[in-house]
Amino acid sequence: MGIERKKLFYIFLFINAICWSCIQLLRNVVSIDAMEAVCWGELLDFGTNKHPPLSGWLAGFFYNISGGHDFILYILGQVCLLVGFIYIYKLAKFFLSEEKAMCASMIMTSCYYYTYIVFIDNYNCNFLSMALWPMITYYFYKSTEENKIKDWLIFGVVSALGVLCKYQVIFLFFALFLYLIFCDRKQFRQKGMYLSILAGSLLILPHILYLYKTDFFSFIYMAGRTDLGSHNTPEFLLPFGRIVFPLKFFIDQVLSVTTCIVVYLFLWLQTKNIEVNKNLKNKESIFILLLTFAPILMQSCMAAVENNRIMGIWGSMMVAYVGIFLFYFFPIKFNEKTFNYFLKWAYALMAAWLAAMFIFSQLQVKRTLSYPYQKIMPEINKVWDAQTNKAELKYVYGHIDYVFQFHIYNERRPKVILETFGHKNPWIDFDDVSKSGVLVVGKNKKNLESYVKEITKSLSGNYRVSPVKYEFEVVNKLGKIKKYKFCYTIISDTD
Repeated sequence: MGIERKKLFYIFLFINAICWSCIQLLRNVVSIDAMEAVCWGELLDFGTNKHPPLSGWLAGFFYNISGGHDFILYILGQVCLLVGFIYIYKLAKFFLSEEKAMCASMIMTSCYYYTYIVFIDNYNCNFLSMALWPMITYYFYKSTEENKIKDWLIFGVVSALGVLCKYQVIFLFFALFLYLIFCDRKQFRQKGMYLSILAGSLLILPHILYLYKTDFFSFIYMAGRTDLGSHNTPEFLLPFGRIVFPLKFFIDQVLSVTTCIVVYLFLWLQTKNIEVNKNLKNKESIFILLLTFAPILMQSCMAAVENNRIMGIWGSMMVAYVGIFLFYFFPIKFNEKTFNYFLKWAYALMAAWLAAMFIFSQLQVKRTLSYPYQKIMPEINKVWDAQTNKAELKYVYGHIDYVFQFHIYNERRPKVILETFGHKNPWIDFDDVSKSGVLVVGKNKKNLESYVKEITKSLSGNYRVSPVKYEFEVVNKLGKIKKYKFCYTIISDTD
């Protein structure tokens, strides 16, 4: 029976991944994050202008070997989540029975970050972190329990991959470090842990050298993402930011797993067996508590100390252990029917979320979902040809909401000039930009002018700037029209 249920578990995960890959075909374009990751991957460098390079390497590699089909990015995002679910299950088996471990993994498929955010974001470094955090945690706990050099080395490698994905993994390392301090200090006398640190350090060394070479300019982006003035933070909240921002982040995480908690309550009521595990002092309990809450609290504390706004989505990888937490601290007595009952709920919720995303896709007119590139790209190409005497369109620069579509969906695939926040751009030959010309795109005239002013600082020779306004419409299935305006200009050589 156990083997049969394990097959059902894996079948469910694969069906979930396939369905969530396909539902995203209702979008007209992939997400901005996914497009940006492709551009990062094509840099072939040990860093980007924002995040570490791993998510970009994967996106660029698979996008290009697929022949430039954006569907591969939907699949890549789901592969990341699938790996994460499998390692949640593998980790849960250290603390729960086989059936409960499978349920602890499957219950997370109803989480907001694994459903709605999948449709909105498709793929980014958060998706990859949602795979790597359970892997890191699994190999860490396996290493401390079995103390095998092989496992410690694997832990070092996947930890390095976590760093190369997103620096936020430091919060997970802090939780694991606290566990060693409180429950397993003998590991500090074992060579395995130090070999893992050595292996991980060697893997991230090229990235550290990249950061040093570029004066750590990517950290400027990180500071900007948490700036009080960003994201239209209401002014009346600013004096209370040290309380409001961390509290909102914590509430966002609770809300993200609401469906998981509701499903668990229904399962609890069905079994008619209510228990609470009050043993909080054994090392298993401490480990699960640290995993579930320490990273979230550390992220919140950082926001409180710096008085900076943090986004709820930054907790997407942190909630992965909620299923294990529920099944461990609020144990349910499984009978013959419990697993099958839970599996029906899991499929029902999957179907409900997919139906909701289908309806959403028919009603929405979000530019980031329905950018009409089939109409825009040919028209802009005609203007480019007319103003440059049919020169090759090699470079595009401008606002993040528009610029990446030109690289992914324009048949000429111009190279995106990434923002480097006032630092020298290590990936662009501006002499060639000056000769070849550049398409600059902005949200409005003022925004366009700021980008033109910035790019012309790096250009040489004589050039002309030709501003052109452009408006396009997005129409949903009910005929609702929403108009978007953006400005673009062509900077071309006059020599």
